Formats: sequence, C-alpha cells, structure tokens
Amino acid sequence: MHSLTKIVFISIAIWWVLLFALFLFPHVVPVVSGFAILLSLPVALVLLILSLIALIKDKKRVWPAVCVALVVLVTYIALRQIMFWGALANLYLRRQHYETIANRVLSVHTDSEQKQICGDECWVMASNRQVAFHYIHGFLNWHDIVYDPSGTLTVQRQTTNERWQIDIYFRSAEHLTGDWYLCHFAD
Repeated sequence: MHSLTKIVFISIAIWWVLLFALFLFPHVVPVVSGFAILLSLPVALVLLILSLIALIKDKKRVWPAVCVALVVLVTYIALRQIMFWGALANLYLRRQHYETIANRVLSVHTDSEQKQICGDECWVMASNRQVAFHYIHGFLNWHDIVYDPSGTLTVQRQTTNERWQIDIYFRSAEHLTGDWYLCHFAD
C-alpha cells in the first residue's frame, strides 16, 4: 500500500470521528458544529483528489479505490444523515435532563417563569406546547431538539401559513423517538 493511500485512510477516519463528535457534542465547539457539513465539502474534495492521485501512483489499485468509495460514502452520510444520527445520540445521552426541564417549563404558565427555567438552554415555541433545546446553530438557520407531547409536529405542513402556526421560523421536523423531534428553522 502506497504511503499516500495510508494517509488518506487515516484522514478519512479522523474526518468521520470528528464529524460524529461535532454532532454528538455540538456545545463544545458550537461555531464549527454549525458549519461542519459545509466544511466537509472542501475536505471531501481534497481527500477525493488525493485518492485519485493514489489510484494513479499505487500499483495495487484496490486500496485507493476503497478510499474513493469511502470519501463518497462519508460525504453522502455527512450531507444526508449525520445531523439526524448526532441529534438522536445527543438526545439519548441527555434525555433525562431534557425531559426534566421540558416538564418543568410546560407546567408553568407565564413567559417569565418559562424563560427563567430555560435560561440559555431552551426556548418555548410560539404555540406554547413545545420546548426546543438548542442543538446546532449555523448562519441564518438552526436545528433544535424539540419536545412535543401534543403531537403537533407529526402532521406534515405543506404551506407557509401552516408552518407559521407552529413558529414563524419553523421549516420542517424529523421524528427522533417518542415525543422528540429534530426541527429545522431558518430566517
């Protein structure tokens, strides 16, 4: 195996571990977490170019071809699934904490009490039935883990007015588990 191929394999492994860590623990480096998917595109391009160079240089072309396939696979997963998997893992790690806060917030009825309980960690959505916990925030868009015991988020919203009934910035939701959703918001 050519040394360039080894470097690409190691780089792919580091890239995958860092991506998953950024989405599992987004509060550690919130600015990087918000742009991790976009930052993955140049990384994928560089690794793809290096893999193609290794494919030309290496006599055994199997390993560089595997590198190309891994780069394509990790890019696909990063673009399509990593946020969902990271949010689900984050929810399972912090579920007890989230449920405690959500139940406390939903049991009080004044905005000031809700804001005091949430602090900087969460917010009550416009419909006053869902509690959104900060997850990944990027430029002009953010993704939060939302507790919705009313089931309002399970209904598909087709029009802008239907989405605005939930929250003016709400765009879509993905079901995580039980009453929990990964919601996408944008300005």
